[in-house]
Amino acid sequence: MNKRYQSGLLGLALSLLSAFPTPAQERSAAVLISGLKTMFIQNNAEPVKSQLSTEFSIAAYTHESAIKVLNIIAGRYECDSVSLVAEQTVGTIKKLQLKLYDKGLLKTETGLYADQNYRICYVDLFDQLYGMNRYQSSKLKAKIPFEIHDGFIVLQVKINNHPLPLRLMFDTGADGIAVLKEKAEQIGLKETTSQNASVVGADVKMSFSQGNVVYLDSLAFRDQKIALFNELHKGMDGIIGNGFTRRYITKVDFDQKELSLYDYGDYQYEKVGASVPVSMPSGVYVIPGILSITAPKPVNGNFVFDSGAGYQLIAFRPFVKKNRLLVSGFKAEYNGSTSSMGVSSPTFSGKAAAFSFSHMPAVNDMPITLMAGGGANENWDPGFDGSIGLRLISRYNFTINMQKKEIHFSPNRTYDYPHDFAIGGFLFGFNSDGVLEVQSLTSGENMKVSLKPGAKVKSINGLAAAIFLKDKKQLTKLMSSPVGTDIVVESTQNGMSFKDVLVK
Repeated sequence: MNKRYQSGLLGLALSLLSAFPTPAQERSAAVLISGLKTMFIQNNAEPVKSQLSTEFSIAAYTHESAIKVLNIIAGRYECDSVSLVAEQTVGTIKKLQLKLYDKGLLKTETGLYADQNYRICYVDLFDQLYGMNRYQSSKLKAKIPFEIHDGFIVLQVKINNHPLPLRLMFDTGADGIAVLKEKAEQIGLKETTSQNASVVGADVKMSFSQGNVVYLDSLAFRDQKIALFNELHKGMDGIIGNGFTRRYITKVDFDQKELSLYDYGDYQYEKVGASVPVSMPSGVYVIPGILSITAPKPVNGNFVFDSGAGYQLIAFRPFVKKNRLLVSGFKAEYNGSTSSMGVSSPTFSGKAAAFSFSHMPAVNDMPITLMAGGGANENWDPGFDGSIGLRLISRYNFTINMQKKEIHFSPNRTYDYPHDFAIGGFLFGFNSDGVLEVQSLTSGENMKVSLKPGAKVKSINGLAAAIFLKDKKQLTKLMSSPVGTDIVVESTQNGMSFKDVLVK
């Protein structure tokens, strides 16, 4: 036989053989399918836990959250038999086409996607039960204008068709909704339940209103449980967490001050940028990052992506201690304290040589806060290495896409703004409109000066604030002034002008 044809027939034979499962493949697929069947019969996920990939997800849920959702599906979805229709390998992914039966009748057909070791990555049916269809056309569902208040994203929300709109802060670091009790009374929200929440050092009784409909533009989110608080961020009526970002691809555009929601499906990013992997292990978004306190010593960590936090980055105590960050050449500019989940911790703030979201270009000479040790926080295990706040996040337009388990970043017009800087007990920084403001106090309130958080800075040492925005060398020169130098700050607040002298 002609060798050319012989080789072609051999290739055809190999192709035909690869189209059918080998005995080893059959055993692996059979074990997986048997586990699924047992899961449905026993109404819990235990029989398939050992067959889940580390990348296993259901819709927007990953890790422990995905297993909880799987348990819900196993308990509620009626199925008593699973059979394999076809199997194919695409790259490193195995697709198993399955038929699910109930009482002998075909109920549905679905695709299951597994890794090379037959560990389940995702199942189309499970995704679709939680609102994610990868195969539909991705359509714009809502385009919602937002405002920036004290540096935070604020959305207008209505509850239960009450005409009064509430101003809620968009907080990706929260997985629920909270409203001030005062506002809840105005719109007729009633407490329906309460429960004790245990945090380190205290038991807190929390009140909730259940069964509400929350309206974000034309979209209605039903059966919402809303926490009722006596006090929240000043000037806001409450917070709205990441619930809607799990149901829609969510694009936040700081340049246009718009939040857009899209169906899952064939969505395409509009601008050039970079995508960073994201997971949701326990109700909040976590992304990888690389931190260098000093240039030659990068350390990897996993950080909460928190649009409800007003800082740039804080590293939690276990991460700081493990990597000896406070003794790695770090120079603190000021110190303070923070409280998280009932744990009070001393903190030291200064500059890190660089920080990057995963593989993205590094942000250099960036403000950072490090948690120090002491008391209960030495045994604190938050489950994450730190938190990235909106002062860093807002330099990018970003899209949360839980279908692809990634956040896509595109630098916006504020990307090259100077970072926040501390002088004389105050932290200064440029807002999204390029106005220099007093961000916060870095020490106890100074009664000798008129400056307060929120004040608009007109000039420093006679130089207009706009000059520091355009010429970073002028800011570098200011910050390199000797300790003890008088710094003259002219500002406006509540329509009045002030001139203060700070000591660097």
